[in-house]
Amino acid sequence: MDTGTKGRVTLSSKLWIGGLVILLALLASVILSRLNSVDSGMTVTFHNSSDLMIESIQLDFGSADTQSKIQAFRIPAGEERILLLNHQPGMGFNVQVNYRGGNKQAFCALRGDDQRRPVIYLQP
Repeated sequence: MDTGTKGRVTLSSKLWIGGLVILLALLASVILSRLNSVDSGMTVTFHNSSDLMIESIQLDFGSADTQSKIQAFRIPAGEERILLLNHQPGMGFNVQVNYRGGNKQAFCALRGDDQRRPVIYLQP
């Protein structure tokens, strides 16, 4: 009787098909993550290097066709916040930082800098 050989072939084909399904699932997840990546924008990390609480950060940026504003609130001393900007690196953007106690800081950031994941250290 040849049922032992037939059973092994069936198990082997099931393992091969299962492996193929896992490989296709991994490939699909890589493709989907690439499609959802931040290639069209940038992530900026704002690090509060001061001893004061940052009450708010306001970013203003745009191009000939769009204008955007992003706000972040309450960043404790020594901590950081990552913001996603739908903005091309190198174009620069305006930043206004409001610290606890009334200190303010305003500047143009990253104009001419093509980094996609820069870190900006903030201190009044």
